[in-house]
Amino acid sequence: VEHWMQMGTANRSIASTQMNATSSRAHTVVTLRFNQVTTNARGPGKHSEKSVRINLVDLAGSERTSASGASGARAQESAAINLSLTML
Repeated sequence: VEHWMQMGTANRSIASTQMNATSSRAHTVVTLRFNQVTTNARGPGKHSEKSVRINLVDLAGSERTSASGASGARAQESAAINLSLTML
């Protein structure tokens, strides 16, 4: 798990704004899935299985352009992030 988290962190897109020095510029979803299989739970040759999924979500920051001081490409990026958050 740690290996995959490090890979995700290395590929994460961040940028500095007046509001946040390490503002996330992309949405990230990490899904952890655990399966538990118990053998002989109901007699010989039988088994039971349980599974669970945990979603860890990091949404890119929503910032007002006037407050963040963004201009040009960074302002367009912020507008796209805000639009995508609206769609969620």
